Order: sequence, then structure tokens, then C-alpha cells
Amino acid sequence: MFQTQIQLANPDKIDSVLKEIVQNSYEEVREERLLLCMECGDVDLYIAASNHEELQDAINENFEIDECGEIIKLEEHQQLMDDLYEYFIKLHKESNLFDFFPAGYYSVDGESRESETDMLGPKGLFSAPFEDAIKE
Repeated sequence: MFQTQIQLANPDKIDSVLKEIVQNSYEEVREERLLLCMECGDVDLYIAASNHEELQDAINENFEIDECGEIIKLEEHQQLMDDLYEYFIKLHKESNLFDFFPAGYYSVDGESRESETDMLGPKGLFSAPFEDAIKE
């Protein structure tokens, strides 16, 4: 479960939706045989939330909304989003669904290659953070 200083009415619901997003992401990249770039927005809560109405609703349930539909306490909303962002990354890394490939050098077919960013790949599918490093 995530930690936040914001008092939430529905932490279990938010946690459940985030875990569902991670599971769906895994299934999609496993099927498509893709890697996720940790610095390129592939594992970005803000992008995920903007495209996921259920997550937006679960988060917004915790905040007062003005007559125009805007959140009144934007600082608290931002704090929650920052806390959830860190947790979202942690969920990906610790879900046991993905292999984590930190930036660095890897050997692929006897060739040394450098990955400049941290990457995630579906568990057991890639030997290194490169599209052509699929285990057969």
C-alpha cells in the first residue's frame, strides 16, 4: 500500500486501480513484446491518470470540487499525485511481472551495448533492455 500525508476516503480503491493498470500494462507489453522506458513516460502516473477515468474519479473523490468542477485544494491534490507517482513506479518494479534493467552496459549476441535509461521488460522475455534481446 502507498503512503501519503493526505487523508483519503478510498485508499484501497486507488490502490486496486493502480494495480489493475500495472497488470494491464504487463499484459499489453508481453503480448506486443515491448519494453517500457522508465524516463520516457512509459511508466508515468500523470499520463496513465489522464487516460484512465476510473483512476481520475477515485483520486478526485478525495477532494472538494468548486462549482466549475475544479479541485479546490490543488496543493493537496498535487501532493497525492506525487506520492502516487512514486508508488506507481514501485508497483511496476516490485510487481514480479517485470524485469528491471537499470541504465548501463549489457552484452547482446556478444556485442556490448549501452542503455542510457532504466527499462522494464515483461518477466523472462528479454535478456537485456533492447528490442532485439528477446529470449527464445
